[in-house]
Amino acid sequence: MTTLIFSSALRAQSHYNNLRGAPEDSARATELNFPGAIKIPDSDFYLKFGGYFRIDAIYDFNGSGSRNQLLMSQIYADNVPEAAFGPFFNMHVRETRFNFDIRRKTGLGRDMKFFIEFDFFDESLGAGQPRLRHAFVKYGGWTVGQTWTNLSDLRVFPFIMDFSAGDALFGGRSVQVRYEHDFTPHWQLGVSAEMPGLNGIFNPDTVVGRAMPVMPVGSIRITNNRDNGMISMGAQLEQIRWYGLGVGPTSTALGWGVVLNGRQGLTSDLFVTWHMSYNRGITDQILIFAGTDQGAVIRPDGSFVLEDAITFAVGAGYHITPKLQTNFALARTDRGELDFRSDHTLDNGYMGHYNLIYALDSHVMTGIEYQWGNIQNVDLATGSASRIQAMLKYSF
Repeated sequence: MTTLIFSSALRAQSHYNNLRGAPEDSARATELNFPGAIKIPDSDFYLKFGGYFRIDAIYDFNGSGSRNQLLMSQIYADNVPEAAFGPFFNMHVRETRFNFDIRRKTGLGRDMKFFIEFDFFDESLGAGQPRLRHAFVKYGGWTVGQTWTNLSDLRVFPFIMDFSAGDALFGGRSVQVRYEHDFTPHWQLGVSAEMPGLNGIFNPDTVVGRAMPVMPVGSIRITNNRDNGMISMGAQLEQIRWYGLGVGPTSTALGWGVVLNGRQGLTSDLFVTWHMSYNRGITDQILIFAGTDQGAVIRPDGSFVLEDAITFAVGAGYHITPKLQTNFALARTDRGELDFRSDHTLDNGYMGHYNLIYALDSHVMTGIEYQWGNIQNVDLATGSASRIQAMLKYSF
């Protein structure tokens, strides 16, 4: 029983998105397959309200950019004035989240699910303003709306407290239409059309125009799911398009990326994870660069220079006792030629996390984590950062 309590407490860290294929990720509209749901009287709808409250306390030793998460992109190199920033202390509740899960069986006898979730972790907003994480409908093998992309699988990460633990993840959340089909008992095919980013093109020569794709992102994935692990591989194609507004050049190129993900249980108490990706022209698909102009460079003649990047992440988790677990994660990002970027552009770096997590009961958990990172910029300047984070979380 204690093992089950601890396991459920860990799953609550990411109520919906922890395990693709887990019961909470299904669309089955029955109480048996929908733990914690209530049937709305005089209807065929089942409703569940979930989420968690979480408070985090952070002590940063170096004064890195974000006060709420340790981002590789916000570690200052030693040759910039910001490197003189001193230590700081911060507390926040931004990771607190809540969600609604509504399910029913349609007139055709098929299960349908609507899921919506908010948190407060948009750092461009005030601490009390919610941010939409997920909003989608699931019907059979179809998923329509905003959720994790077809190539994103969070099983590749152990339980990490730092919100930016997925810095090296190729993927993220996107508006999409996705179809998944289990073509054998252990193999699944997933294909999707997803909303492209509206950035990803650097314009150092102030060429007239703007990034304006007119095609969705396309991806395909094959996943092998087993009781003690999973492995998946996939590829993504994305149109890179510069629209010259009738004055400058209008041109297109093809960006692409490939991903390999895995998670394997070695014993009943020990598991390991890994994630690898390579992309050309779509570096902004890596979480650390999401929403930036990293990936391609537009030249005055309308041609593109496509930059490449590789990411690699490994992790492990070990149950010391039924209620005490330790987790470790290490991620690295390495970029290719950056001839058109400024000297202060991030060229490569890594992040590490190590923690101890203790489950007080099936709803409350606490923990402490040490985080560190090192970066190197185009000009070969280096920088480092480290912090300690403690948290208390109540899931419901």
